[in-house]
Amino acid sequence: MSITQGNENNFYKLYRGAYTHFRNNNIYAEESFEVFKDKREHSLLFSSELHSRVATGELLIINIMHIVNKDYIPQEVHIRKQLGEDSTEERYVYELRKNKLLYLFTDKKGVTTERELNTSPRFHIATPASSSSMLFLRSKKFDSTGKNLYQVWKGQNFWEFESEPTVVTTVVEKISQGFESLIIDGQNLQSTEYKLYENNPEEDNKNSPIVETPYLRVFLSKHMTIPYLLKDFEGTKIEVKYLNELE
Repeated sequence: MSITQGNENNFYKLYRGAYTHFRNNNIYAEESFEVFKDKREHSLLFSSELHSRVATGELLIINIMHIVNKDYIPQEVHIRKQLGEDSTEERYVYELRKNKLLYLFTDKKGVTTERELNTSPRFHIATPASSSSMLFLRSKKFDSTGKNLYQVWKGQNFWEFESEPTVVTTVVEKISQGFESLIIDGQNLQSTEYKLYENNPEEDNKNSPIVETPYLRVFLSKHMTIPYLLKDFEGTKIEVKYLNELE
C-alpha cells in the first residue's frame, strides 16, 4: 500500500524489513514493511504487506498502512485483505476535534458500513502488522517497574461486517531493564523484553480464583519500537528476517 495522502514528497524512508511467521515451527506467513517519516509534521507511516496460503491453497494478501502523529497517536489506519477475487477494506480515521474515531468497513460485495466511535485521547489500533504492533509504548511515559495499561481498538470483521470494533485494555510489563542479547538465525541482536496480556477485571478481586492469563513475549529493537521477535505459548512465533536502517 503506497502513500496516498497527496504529500508524497514530505515523506522519507527510515527503515525496511521483513518477518517470518511460524506456527509450531512451520512457516505460515511472510511479512515485509517500510517505515517513513513526514519532514513537516514528524508523523510516521508504517506500510506493511503479509502473504499467507490458506487451506484451499489460495494466497491471502493483507496490506496495512498505519499513520501515527509525533505523539504516536494513530491518525489513520487502512487494512486491505484480498483472497482471489474477494477483497475487503477497513479504515480508521481519528477526528481530533471531536475526539472520535471514524470506522469504515467495505465488505467483499462493495457495501460500506460506517461507525463513529468514542475514544480516549490516547489509544492504539490493532492490525495484523508486526512492525507497528508496539507503537503505543511511546504514546505516554512508561513505568519500568510496574504495570502499564493501554487502550487498544480491535476489529472483528473479515469478509463481512459483523460488529463494530471494541476496546480492550492491554497490560505491558518490562521484563529486562536494559538491552540483552537475542540470537536469531545466528545473529546477535540487542533487544528489550516485554510481557503483554489483556487485563482481566477479576484480577482486581482478591476473592476471585487465580486464573493464568495467556500472555505474549515481545523482544523490541531500539528502532521505533519495531519488534525483533513476538512469541506466545501456543507455538506461534513471529521472527525478524532483516531490519535495515536507511537514514
